[in-house]
Amino acid sequence: MGNTPSSNSIRVASATCLLLGTGIAVWLQKICTSPPEWIRELEQLGQPRKRKLPGTAVVCGGSASGIVAARVLADHFERVLIVDPELQDLEKPKTRIMQYNASHVLLTLFTEGARRLWPNHDAELEAVGGRTAFADIPFYYSGVQIPTPFGEDAEGDFPTALALSRPAIQKGMHNLLVHHPTASNIKIISGTVRGVEASANGKSLTSVNLRNADGTQTVINDVGLVVDATGALQSGLKWLETAGFSLPANIRCSYNPNIHYATMCFVVPPKIEAMLPIPKSATKYLGQYIYSQHVDFGPSVTSFVKTENNTMLLLLTSNQDNLPRTTSEIVPFLSTVRGHEPLAPWFVRSVELLCEHCEEPSFDIIKLPRHSYVKYHTALSALPSNYIAFGDAHIQLNPLYAQGFAKLMMNAITLNTILHSLGDPSKSASLLPKDFAVRYFKKNRPRTEGLWDFTRFHDYGSASCEPMDGETRDHGRTLRWFELKSMSAALKYPEVASVLWYVRNMMVGDIAFMTPSVLWKILWTKSRF
Repeated sequence: MGNTPSSNSIRVASATCLLLGTGIAVWLQKICTSPPEWIRELEQLGQPRKRKLPGTAVVCGGSASGIVAARVLADHFERVLIVDPELQDLEKPKTRIMQYNASHVLLTLFTEGARRLWPNHDAELEAVGGRTAFADIPFYYSGVQIPTPFGEDAEGDFPTALALSRPAIQKGMHNLLVHHPTASNIKIISGTVRGVEASANGKSLTSVNLRNADGTQTVINDVGLVVDATGALQSGLKWLETAGFSLPANIRCSYNPNIHYATMCFVVPPKIEAMLPIPKSATKYLGQYIYSQHVDFGPSVTSFVKTENNTMLLLLTSNQDNLPRTTSEIVPFLSTVRGHEPLAPWFVRSVELLCEHCEEPSFDIIKLPRHSYVKYHTALSALPSNYIAFGDAHIQLNPLYAQGFAKLMMNAITLNTILHSLGDPSKSASLLPKDFAVRYFKKNRPRTEGLWDFTRFHDYGSASCEPMDGETRDHGRTLRWFELKSMSAALKYPEVASVLWYVRNMMVGDIAFMTPSVLWKILWTKSRF
């Protein structure tokens, strides 16, 4: 029999649908695998503008956020002023940095940005004891190791970063800032910002009020930009409200993860380190081990990190006030950690040897505060044009996810890009464009709000977490399901493992999970957890 008109029509329609579907899949694959905008903008980081903007950029806070913000602003403003009560004495512990004695991991986005801001970044951090290593920590979810995209032997392919403690990071970054060629237009004042003053029309900030370390008062009048880099204090909100800016009552949202966090610092002589059964492959990484419990077993995270000057840090967490406070309590506490698979035997034995042969470690135990997000993007019409927030002063994430430094570098990239987009200032110009703050917070939102959502929803999986107002612990259930499916697929498919690593390190956006060749692998893989 010959083909009927209807059968020919069906074949044509089927072929058309197939071609259309293939075309859409190819288009999606291209969109989802394209480098995100902020990666392209990295190339401009560290490049000074030809003609500096007039006025003084005042950076309120001198921790990592303040140092990075000041370095970016020095490429754009005639003068940069950092105000911090603890910055000038590098050897004195920084009481305003909650995790000053805790372990830190510098994700790839931060390291890539820092190397552009300071070409001698690696050398300076090595000078304070930093160790160049693969930019990752062997990660065990509920005891099951999640692979990296590079493999254990990818010597030439694995991105690198510097492993060191927060005091060493702080010292190294300070040295980088004050020895950079732009340091000539950066001034550091030991003091505290007490408030700001608004212009007559209430559209911008004209001055900043300081209290110096000796108790005297100073007013900075030629303000070009004010940057809140006060960290978890998020002091900018109070300054703006006191200066007469009307902000919504609910502009800051928060939740309570209810997590206790202990860091034990061991001084490990070389002969004792040689006794530890740490796998050779693990010694190549920033940290040697991290074990994160499945929520059905608890919210515990256990981590082991070699830092500078023969020190090793052991991190333990709990949702109760039951963390070890003496050496004799450490190993028994490890026996309480449960998962689909137990803690690695080599890790447990290493901790036993440290407890047996090393001097008593230092113990730093804190309870994580409420984590908060100041949603400046919801009040753009009420903000002064020359005010921005940076790092934790904008969004405070759960530090256990180690995204704080990468987040502040995202802020730096965004700020630098917007400043470079401005034309050369006229001789009479004294203010940034009236929409400067609007552009900054609008551009930052899609880049950083996802970090707030993911970490918050992950924490909601714990029975002890207190959600933010208007939400329940059921919020984020689908995301947590997808997270477990993704890690399960990563055990089978290197492509999925690669996406997990690059998204975590903020080198690609989470749209990468929607790549057709990745998404179907995730959805069709049975969950290991």
